[in-house]
Amino acid sequence: MNLFATSVSRLGSRFTLVFDPYHRHVLHSALGRWIDQPLDLTIGVQTESGEVVALPFTREAEMFDAVEQELRLCGVRYTAHSVKYGVRLTLEVTAPFYPHDVSTSIAPVLYFTLRVQPQHRLFWTNTQNPLQQGRLLVRLKREGLQFTALPDALAMEYVISQVADDRFSIKDFIVGDTPPTAHERLVPLTDGASIDNDGLSLPFDFSRGEEATLRFAWCAYVDAPVLEVFGKPMRFLYTRHFASVEDVARFAREQQDTLLRKTAFTESLLDEASLSKSQLDLIRFSFQNFLLNSWWVVDEQGEEWFSVWEGSCYFHSTVDVEYNNGLVYFAFWLPLLEKLLDEWARFEMQDEVGSYLAHDMGTHAQVGSQAYPHPMQVEENANYLLMLHAYWRWAGNLAPARRHHALCKRLVNYFERSDTTGNGFPNEGVANTIDDASAAVQYAREQVYLAVKTLSACHAAAQLASALGDAEWQAQCERIVTRIRETLDAHAWLGDHYAVCLERTAEGLHDPWTGEPLHGELSGWDAYSIYTANGLLYLLMSGHTPPVDLWRMKQDIANAYRHALTEYGCTHTSADKSNVWLSQNLWRDYIAAYLDVGLPDNSSRYMAMEQLMNTAGLNKGFIDTYFTNNLCFYPRGITSIGYLFAMCGLQIDRTQGVVRLRRTAPYPCRVPLLPLADWQQGEVPFVTYHLTDAGVTGALEGEKLPGGLRVEWY
Repeated sequence: MNLFATSVSRLGSRFTLVFDPYHRHVLHSALGRWIDQPLDLTIGVQTESGEVVALPFTREAEMFDAVEQELRLCGVRYTAHSVKYGVRLTLEVTAPFYPHDVSTSIAPVLYFTLRVQPQHRLFWTNTQNPLQQGRLLVRLKREGLQFTALPDALAMEYVISQVADDRFSIKDFIVGDTPPTAHERLVPLTDGASIDNDGLSLPFDFSRGEEATLRFAWCAYVDAPVLEVFGKPMRFLYTRHFASVEDVARFAREQQDTLLRKTAFTESLLDEASLSKSQLDLIRFSFQNFLLNSWWVVDEQGEEWFSVWEGSCYFHSTVDVEYNNGLVYFAFWLPLLEKLLDEWARFEMQDEVGSYLAHDMGTHAQVGSQAYPHPMQVEENANYLLMLHAYWRWAGNLAPARRHHALCKRLVNYFERSDTTGNGFPNEGVANTIDDASAAVQYAREQVYLAVKTLSACHAAAQLASALGDAEWQAQCERIVTRIRETLDAHAWLGDHYAVCLERTAEGLHDPWTGEPLHGELSGWDAYSIYTANGLLYLLMSGHTPPVDLWRMKQDIANAYRHALTEYGCTHTSADKSNVWLSQNLWRDYIAAYLDVGLPDNSSRYMAMEQLMNTAGLNKGFIDTYFTNNLCFYPRGITSIGYLFAMCGLQIDRTQGVVRLRRTAPYPCRVPLLPLADWQQGEVPFVTYHLTDAGVTGALEGEKLPGGLRVEWY
């Protein structure tokens, strides 16, 4: 594929490199994106006469004639061609990752593998004097970067004292007043490699072989508090596993085969999935952007904290963002979601209506209170209950619900009290996640989007109440569901779609951002919206049919898609063309797949926007929004992992011991059932859809699923 800016990062450890070929540098920091600085990185081939041809991450060398880029789930691969020198250079950057393996996934280490081979022709042009001997070359240059050549590594050190966001200073991003020092190592893993004053090199001679390979590990370490949680300074969790950067380097050297083998296995699962290239690339690209936002830290007593920045907004584990990100926990690491469910429970807030969850946990390097300018009471309460219910069903673990039983009852109480008209639809505390949208979409009273999500959350809470033996709470939840359903059927349906909101006037409505009153007709109240069914997905994933008119929901999805579609996806509504949010398009696509609506695959539209936003001088990482917003280096793109669930209609309910799979698929394919993996044994079941006389029909590979789960086909 064409070159575009691409990130590689670690789970919870922040060590990140952003490869930016258009600015010809790499953004580099052991504290990650936004706390980074440009690094001139020469990776290429040096001739015997001293000429250097390099990948486009330096301004100090000649460029290759053509460079390809291939995204990987755990890194990126570049292949460069030079007709002048008659060589092909391949660079693969690997960020080790293996689900449920903490050391592998958090270790602050990246592997670089360079391989040079002869290539005497490019298109119809032959190389006149092909290079026979030379050196593979790695050279670094950055302001404030100090080098020390050691016997077994190149040591690097720098003070993390600058940030890449002009709105803030370094003090916003660190704990205390003293900027921390980062310690790094380039560790050669290939015999014969030289440790130079500012890099590494390896001689090659094609007369002795058809290729030469240089591999090295790039290790980082910050031995200082990096996050303050409720007033307590916390260090990266990796400091509990590794005492120093030397320990990291030793681990990278001694465990390279194991780490790379485990990572290759993880990547192979996605490679073998029968998704389209644009679907695969979207997952790969966004996974690294999710990782670069993650923080996994620990205090002196060993208490851990996990949270995820909201990209360029810096809020920690925004509930409505993690509502979408949650799919990656269901795919790879469900215990991390349990951590978040426990952590969010510490952020209960109150207003005149009742109890609600904070929008976020804090911002920058501080966790302890909501930082967002205003709450999203109904939104976040519903999101929490839906995730808690889905966790219970997928994990078969009711313990978090038991721990937070009383809190959940208070959250449901908010729903009931926020309905001041008695029709079930909330009209207090209704500012929602779509915070760049029009008034009708973002904070109107009696929104259909929030009503359906509230209905779904109360349906989920009723099942939790039953499991917890709380009949009174169950009855309350069921009453709310009934009220909303009656109003939804009687007053929200407009013939071929649902209204955005029941309110048609802005009188009495205040902008939550400014506090200013609004007047006149509420523009766009009757538009086609892509958000109506948003609250249904987690119920569908656990095999529970939401108590709504599914035929109307399917019509609403199909018609809104047609009326709101643009070059890169659907806008919020047919009337509100202010922006495109890719994560919400993805979420809608999965609901459509579970309901068998038959929408086309739009991943090529979504990936086209990502490439646009990371070429020709732009460097936005995964960006969720079009040009009128800037939700960049954003974690929400990992919503794309849901393609694997939607393809086979995966439903899991461990409380019933059942896994349900769609009997047919759109085309013959093979899908890994990641949530059913036994990662300790390295065993992952697949469902395969074959072309038969009866059409495309699914079958489970292997005789049975782990844990005694039975398969039902639908």
